[in-house]
Amino acid sequence: MDGQVRTQVEETTSQPADGSTSSPTNGAGPSSSEPGSIDPEGSLAARLGHLGQAVPPPLIADLWLFPPLPDVESSAEFLLFTRIVEDDVRALYSARLVPANGKPAHQVVVEHGRAPADRVSKLVSGLQRRLGGSAPPRHVPIEGDQERWQALLDRAREGESGD
Repeated sequence: MDGQVRTQVEETTSQPADGSTSSPTNGAGPSSSEPGSIDPEGSLAARLGHLGQAVPPPLIADLWLFPPLPDVESSAEFLLFTRIVEDDVRALYSARLVPANGKPAHQVVVEHGRAPADRVSKLVSGLQRRLGGSAPPRHVPIEGDQERWQALLDRAREGESGD
């Protein structure tokens, strides 16, 4: 990945990262941008819903939830995830909330590059070291499994309803 970083920035409400067109639900559950949404804008559940629209959950291999970055409001976890490109290749993405001139922050998804699947954990460790966080990120293996994705979304909703 060194020296060959490709960057593609897109709001998560734009075309999916795999180039296909997606339906509003795409198996990710309702998001806050849809009529009748159940997830508050900016909540982890809404962000995961948007993410599931940008990158179909069957293509997501792993997700890491990092503690909030110092320059973003405290409720905004930094998300790192990998998309399955081939059996042994993963595209690495970040998703974070970005403030927008007095408007509510919107989530931006950025592809940072591609790496062999067996090197991803080392890259995540290096990122954690560079961010200087003492708390490790929470790793959630999805492995392209829709049920695992839905369970993550359900846990995020339950956690937010208990606040």
